[in-house]
Parts: sequence; structure tokens; C-alpha cells
Amino acid sequence: MKLITAEEHISMPYANKIINDYLKTQPADPKAMKEFGQSFAEGLVAYHVTPEEMQDVDENRIKYMDKNGIDVQILSYGDASTNPDMLPAEQSIPLTQRINTDIAATVKRHPDRYLGLATLPISDPKDAAKELKRAVTELDLKGALILGTAKGGQFLDDPKFMPIFEMAAQLDVPLYIHPSMPTETIRKNYYSNMNPIGFNAIMSTPGWGWHMEAGLHVTRLILSGLFDKLPNLKLISGHWGEFVPYFLERLDEATTPVVGNPLKHPVSYYYKKNVYVTPSGMYTWPQMQLVLTEMGADHVIWAQDYPYVKGNAKDFLANTDIANDDKEKNCT
Repeated sequence: MKLITAEEHISMPYANKIINDYLKTQPADPKAMKEFGQSFAEGLVAYHVTPEEMQDVDENRIKYMDKNGIDVQILSYGDASTNPDMLPAEQSIPLTQRINTDIAATVKRHPDRYLGLATLPISDPKDAAKELKRAVTELDLKGALILGTAKGGQFLDDPKFMPIFEMAAQLDVPLYIHPSMPTETIRKNYYSNMNPIGFNAIMSTPGWGWHMEAGLHVTRLILSGLFDKLPNLKLISGHWGEFVPYFLERLDEATTPVVGNPLKHPVSYYYKKNVYVTPSGMYTWPQMQLVLTEMGADHVIWAQDYPYVKGNAKDFLANTDIANDDKEKNCT
């Protein structure tokens, strides 16, 4: 059984430096930033991720894949704290181009071990669409991974972002809607004053908050009528669908009778048809069982979320109580 994992992250030192240098020039509440930084650092201790693990693609990562039964990783730029979209356009556009070119070069060096997803300057939709086209048609990347909302926490159901989705549909490639850092307002209002301090950042990000936001992101795109306009568009959602599969029936019940609802079908119709779900390393049978029941094996893709999650990606799937044909669908 060949195993392909679809959400495996890398970062580049030059990108981290460019973004961090820019952020240092921006007005911020020093006390709040210091507290959040301490909270985030303490909360992430359990993940044990080093810069070397994020950056290495030629030696240790491949050894890790061999040891843990992974045949192919689909690489993406996945450092949510240094998202290129934080930058102004004159910096974000050339930086995303450089990152995507480097991802493609890595795939070219190891064509039997890697595929790649592009990163995009989503706050500049026309340029993002152009870069997606370049990444797919010239660099042979297989789609794009979007790190959360656009600048200022703006969701992508705004009509100005339509060029990105139109291009993805035209190219017939998926867009992976990945969580990212919540805005300062969200962190302050919903995820503060918890003790110990590590709870504050960890609950606003991988513990809870960014999953809720990413799930809302996909749901808003459905409610906007996006899939009636682009019926072949494909989205990928990690962490077992960021809570949404557990609420599909409730969403249908709540939204279908709304006066003026423009959708041709219930929310669950679009979700089950246009969205593909990955575990993102959350190897938990109850969640997998529910998602398989709601979505079917054809809409589940395997992913480990390396290097944030490590371990034998193959053993869990091999030992689940599902048919071998369905396991093959999940893997490849």
C-alpha cells in the first residue's frame, strides 16, 4: 500500500527573516505581544518542532519518511506565524514566487518522494491567481495551500477573491484551506486570562481556535454560493474537516429555511461533493469513523502534518477497521 501524505510543511530561512523584519516595523502592543509570545512558546513545547526539521528536505526528512512508512509527501509552506500574506504586495508577491520556485526545485530533486502545493499572496487576488497558474503550469505544483484568512482576518467569500477560485477551477487543482494565526482581537476576546499562560495561545491556535476559524472559512465559502458558480472546484480541509462534518445535519437544518437563501442545494450537498478531508495527523478512530460515514472514503485523503506531528503514519491506517479498497483510496 503506497502512502501519500498531503499536508507536510516546510519553511525557508529567508522567508522567516523577511517576514519577521517587516513585523518588527509594525505598530503593536509590546506587552500583549510579549505575553502572547511567551504563551505560544510555552503552549507549543509538546510539539518539539525545530527550524531544522521545517527546513530540511534532502536528508533527514527522507530518512524519517522511510522509517515511518511514507512513500510521498506533498510539501507546502506551512509556517503559520510567518505567513507571506502578512507582507505588503511589493514584498509578498515576489516572496511567494521564490518559495514556490524552491518547492518545485525540491520536488525536481526528489521526484519519487515529493509533490508540492503553492503558497499564494491571497490579499492580492489577481496576482494570486496569476501565481497559481504559474505554479501549476510552469512549476508542476498540484494546487495551493492557503494559510488562513487574508490580511485583517478577511474571509475569502468576499467577491474580490473570486479570481483565485476561478483559476483553481480552470486548472482543476485543489485549494487546501489551512488554519493560521488568529487576529489579535480574537485572541484577546476569546483566548486570554487562562492559567497557566500556555493555555492562552494554544487554545487560540492548534488547541481549538484556528480549527473553528478554518471550518467557518469553508462553510462561508459554501454559503456564498461559490460552488453553484464553480461546481468543479475542489477544497481540502484538514484536522478531520475542522469540526464541520460533525455539524452538517445541523447546518442543513439551520440554513435551508433561511429567507432569501440563494443556494441550489443544502450545505451538506456541497461539502460532500466539493470538499476533501484529511486527518492532519489526528489519528483518532472515532473522528475518522464519523468522517467516513459522512463523506465516504473517496473524500478522505491521508495527511500527517509533519513536522508538527510525527510517528508511523502507515500503522494507524493499516490497523483501522475499514476495507482494504477504502484504505487504498485514503492513501493514494
